[in-house]
Amino acid sequence: MIKEQFNLIHISEVMDQLDVSRSTIDRWRKTKQLPSVKIGKEIYFDKNEVMRWYRQFGQVRQSSPVLTANQTITIGYTTVSTHMWGPLIIKEFGFLEQELRRIRPKDRIEIKWHKAKDGMELIKGMIAGNIHFATFGDYALSVSHMISTMLPDYRPILLAAGGKSAKGDGFGMVVPTDLTLQSIGDLATLPIATTFRTNAEYRLRKMLESHHMTDLNIIHRSIEESMESLRQGRLSASIMWEPFLSLAHHQQIGKSIFNQELGLGFIANVVADERWVLDHEDLVVAYLKAHMQANRLIREQPHQAAKVFALETGFPLEVVSRSISKIRWDAALYSNDLKMLNYFDPSKYFGPSTPPLVSSEIRYNIKYLRIAAQELKLPNLPATPIDGAWPKDIHY
Repeated sequence: MIKEQFNLIHISEVMDQLDVSRSTIDRWRKTKQLPSVKIGKEIYFDKNEVMRWYRQFGQVRQSSPVLTANQTITIGYTTVSTHMWGPLIIKEFGFLEQELRRIRPKDRIEIKWHKAKDGMELIKGMIAGNIHFATFGDYALSVSHMISTMLPDYRPILLAAGGKSAKGDGFGMVVPTDLTLQSIGDLATLPIATTFRTNAEYRLRKMLESHHMTDLNIIHRSIEESMESLRQGRLSASIMWEPFLSLAHHQQIGKSIFNQELGLGFIANVVADERWVLDHEDLVVAYLKAHMQANRLIREQPHQAAKVFALETGFPLEVVSRSISKIRWDAALYSNDLKMLNYFDPSKYFGPSTPPLVSSEIRYNIKYLRIAAQELKLPNLPATPIDGAWPKDIHY
């Protein structure tokens, strides 16, 4: 057919892909000269021309009064979990620099990388306006949302997923290899180590509460201290996540149990402040393209990615390879992902002085990820989170 021959798409497809109404498309054709062609009574568009026009004249603005030609974009990241390692690939292979040179060839935009010890440090940097994009975990996202209800000028918005793992894969309780526990009730006699006010502690307490075990001996230690105590035989149980689960297996210092009981899977998140996003939409699309390119490299060249991760984190290459193979590298947002993200209420364990989390759901915006996917010629993303299970053959 003629439309396939000339790469044409119907006006209804443009409305769906750009998430706008027919009246908006008609207005753009009339006032902003959106290129189109009429075949009979139907209106069609060249797909490539639509995206080029959209970047220049549509909802994604090419320039911004806020970011001048010689300013800086700061990318915040942390290496505390394998799920959050995507920015290391963006950094190593210069994916973001490539996109910036393409869309801002005359501008000198410096990229700075801020390595944080945890998600809370990244949130503080975002609140201060010192970090523009950050990748952190699901619990930290909930904390960020909770803080935004108390600080009206802080409006974090979820733009894409980072690494994600299904239930039973993201977290586990590590115990000595010679220790046998038949049920969660057997934990009643053991001290359990976990990191303080983190995803790990939240999941542990939720699991114990579900079994009416609220008075156990929970001790707070860094995960590195817990690893060393397990190695020396001075600890009976610790809540861990990747890559530490793989490290414990590799060094034969413990085994992982109760993975399913510790709740939902684990997902990292790409987040920015909404005000900054609205002022720099072309840069947001550029970063998300770099993010999806990093995901593709990890999926298709895992050994090359593992070498980068091992060098940055200091973990053995075998441990890194094992760890990244357990994780789905997919930027798309699924309905089930959002359900999991809205599962957390960090105020519950922050102390009595902390107001409870407002019931509103985590805020997200898929528009920029959809545009980035289109420019990378990936399968079209719908305008709403994808329903159903993660597909095996489609990744973003």
